[in-house]
Amino acid sequence: MSLFIAIFIFLGVTLILALGAGKRFTRVLHVCAGWIAAVLAIATGVGALVGWIGFHAAVPFSILGNMHFALDPVRGGFIIVAAGVYAATLTFVTTSTERYPSRRATLFLSLYTLLFAAMLGILVSGDVISFIFTWEIMSLALWGLISFRIRSIQRWKASLRTIAFSEAGVIAGLAGLLLLAAGAGSTQLSVIAARVMDIPPAIRWVGFLLTFYGFGVKTGIIPVNVWMNDGYVAAPPAVRALFSGATLNLGVFALWIIDGPIAIHTPWMGLIVLVTGAITALLGIIYALTSHDLDKVLAQSSIENLGIVVAALGAGFAFVALGHPLLGGIALVAGLYHMVNHSVYKTALFLGAGAIDRATGTHDLDRLGGLMHRMPLLATVFLLAALAIAALPPFGGFVSEWLLLESLLRVVQVAAVPVRVTFALSGAMLALTAGLALTCFVMVAGTALLGPARSREAREAGRGVRSASWPMLVLVVLSFGLGVLATGFIPLLGGLVKPLAGADPSAILVPTFFGTGAGLPAGLVGALDTIGAGVGRGLLPLRGLVVLHSGGMATPVVFAMSMGLAALVIGLLLALVWVLVHFGTRRRKVVWRRAWNGGLRVLRPEMNYTATGFAAPVRVLFDTLLRPTVNERASRQGAFTTGVVHRMRLVNISERFIQAPLVTWALAISRVLARMHHGRSSLYAGYIMGMLLVALLAAAAVLR
Repeated sequence: MSLFIAIFIFLGVTLILALGAGKRFTRVLHVCAGWIAAVLAIATGVGALVGWIGFHAAVPFSILGNMHFALDPVRGGFIIVAAGVYAATLTFVTTSTERYPSRRATLFLSLYTLLFAAMLGILVSGDVISFIFTWEIMSLALWGLISFRIRSIQRWKASLRTIAFSEAGVIAGLAGLLLLAAGAGSTQLSVIAARVMDIPPAIRWVGFLLTFYGFGVKTGIIPVNVWMNDGYVAAPPAVRALFSGATLNLGVFALWIIDGPIAIHTPWMGLIVLVTGAITALLGIIYALTSHDLDKVLAQSSIENLGIVVAALGAGFAFVALGHPLLGGIALVAGLYHMVNHSVYKTALFLGAGAIDRATGTHDLDRLGGLMHRMPLLATVFLLAALAIAALPPFGGFVSEWLLLESLLRVVQVAAVPVRVTFALSGAMLALTAGLALTCFVMVAGTALLGPARSREAREAGRGVRSASWPMLVLVVLSFGLGVLATGFIPLLGGLVKPLAGADPSAILVPTFFGTGAGLPAGLVGALDTIGAGVGRGLLPLRGLVVLHSGGMATPVVFAMSMGLAALVIGLLLALVWVLVHFGTRRRKVVWRRAWNGGLRVLRPEMNYTATGFAAPVRVLFDTLLRPTVNERASRQGAFTTGVVHRMRLVNISERFIQAPLVTWALAISRVLARMHHGRSSLYAGYIMGMLLVALLAAAAVLR
């Protein structure tokens, strides 16, 4: 507990130092104090993860009684991720305040520190009061940062939409928690989880739906993710990395500690979570692929990745509820694994996008290009992060998505046909999502980094921002490690899912191949050794390099992969290609001639592929779903058309089917109420008498 208090002491120091944000030396001290707080938070999380640290404390809170706070391994894991993202982004955020006046810089850094402190408070909250109290602080700090630089009516609307959805989600989540607390007879989250079967089924369902979709506002699940697209763009570029890399995980945390203990007893709850996540992921990547704004692409990609995480958790809940705890554990491991991977590479990508915006003044992919030549370090790291988020080996994103898809295929062990159909359709949507994600980030890397510059801003870009480049490099290396060392990371996650799933899948996913080969036939160990699975035995402190789903002696291998060996093979192939090119062409005589240019003197930048052109086939394919509005304007000179400009506007499906009807109904009700406010005093007296009569009748009915 004392270590956790020290974190908030140093965060208080960062708040004090933010008062002098106008001075460079004070900003340096601010970063140092923030890093110390982050390191202490990571140390606390690691201690909780391995079982060295843990607490349960009650803090008096005015007339509401005590607020309970707790720390356990699951909370420790979330704290490590949040603190790591905060530490990686702090330097870039602080240097971005150099362009602000002193008072605005102080406000900006204070809100940023408050947001991180509130996230830590949420992650250790132990009851309804502490959870909602810290959640509301986080929501207001988030809204303050999104509203920090409003310069247009569009951003003002985005700000209002953000706070509206945020508060509606908090109210819904609070209502659900109070229902569950009343049914369990306690406001402590651990007691609610333990007594969940004592709660009447109807209350369980209502509480589950309210908390899942209420707190799911922050995760970006369909249909409550309308605010995210414009809200992220309205926020200053420097803070988007923390939003996506850490704040979105709070919805996953709420799903884990509040809805998970309920859903593992009711299969249909897990299936609702699974389908919601799969649809969210597919729609997120479709909207990402059809945008040419880099910030919107990354925001929608965050929706896609968190949809994958939610789908994995839903599959795990359903498996556990259906009596397959090991399969449920595998899916839950895949969900947590993907959440960590997303936090790592999305933080890197948003840092890169912020640095590109600072260097060029634009985040329009159609106006970028050629950045690999102008900012080689940042562009190279950005490219590697794009490969990671596209789930290509040997990065961690490939492992978590592969593990999720493989776990969904194990639904063959479930006899219920509706469950099989639901899993099959969700798996198909997630597989399509993976393919579209690869296409999306090929588009991003190709149009932003490669080819000629398509604008003056791109041609005059500097060499990059070091406060973004070096943290990005560290994050990319970490993403690589999460892939190559998957056999060391999965057992950690297996221990976290055991209390919820009822089983630790580590033994069947990562058998002790480097040890005694427990659970594996001796012949299988020998056969795998012949194809290199024994590489590293005696040298690496791991169970092995093979992720292997062992079904027992009858089915020793259900599915298997080795990212460590894949990375080794990829490295050897790249080295072989380099040697062949370098030495094989040394003696060749090269004759330089002018290339045929098709009759063009100069290949102009606008003749190259743009993001808009690249995504055109996807827009055509999903035209019925997207329903774009296209405005066409033609320029003419006499009888000739000299140019045609097409402007396309996409309205998010959630906005069409959720927000637009709500706004229409609200306006209709307000018009009726407005007419009621203009009348005679006798009419008002009639309203009062009518309401009094209704109240008396209701009281009489209750008293009977």
